[in-house]
Amino acid sequence: MSILKGRVAVVTGASSGIGEACAIAFVEKGAKVALAARRAERLSALVGRLESLGGEALAVTTDVTSESDVDNLFARAVERFGTVDVLINNAGIADSTPVDEMPLELWHQVIETNLTSAFLCSRAAFRVMKGKGRGRILNIGSISARVPRQNSPAYAASKWGLDGLTRSLAIDGREFNIAASIFHPGIVATEIAPGAVKLPDDLTADPKDIADVIIHMCDIPDHLNFYEGMVVQNKIPFLGRG
Repeated sequence: MSILKGRVAVVTGASSGIGEACAIAFVEKGAKVALAARRAERLSALVGRLESLGGEALAVTTDVTSESDVDNLFARAVERFGTVDVLINNAGIADSTPVDEMPLELWHQVIETNLTSAFLCSRAAFRVMKGKGRGRILNIGSISARVPRQNSPAYAASKWGLDGLTRSLAIDGREFNIAASIFHPGIVATEIAPGAVKLPDDLTADPKDIADVIIHMCDIPDHLNFYEGMVVQNKIPFLGRG
């Protein structure tokens, strides 16, 4: 039996891609899910799908860069399910703008969406989890947090920052048995990277395959932390010279 059975997971960026696939995978493990995204219609449709699978799901329209929206998300989750056991910080945007062409507004948008949102959600999760004596937070990073791609200063900075935030959360969570970890996906065929869906199959990953790894990282005993994971395509020039 999965340790996730009966537990409550909050998933951000849940209306499509990796977040949607995670929501389905959690329900298949017997977990209850609170789904956060800005697109209410998509969240509602996903709740219907999850309920048709026999799951319990709550949709909360959320701008994860908004402090009040994030606080509302966790308040609604606790009101509906009684607690939060797992947080998946998945919300994010991709950007490929050269540094000399990047408006400050766009820089702030990328940093706030990819990094500040994870801080806000993790802070809210800590406030719930500290009193429980356990909890799990998993941040969705990127291989750009190891080897940045060209013309992506804001995206690379946000993902390197997320890696640092994860390390800090893992240290601060020790006393309370809150495990913080990070997963770095390679190229995934999702809406966040429209060009990826045009690539050959052996140069991308399906969101379900990525979600299966994320769920595996969460489906371990509470005193253990699968701290870091990465999935990359064999053919991309991630290691060594391409």
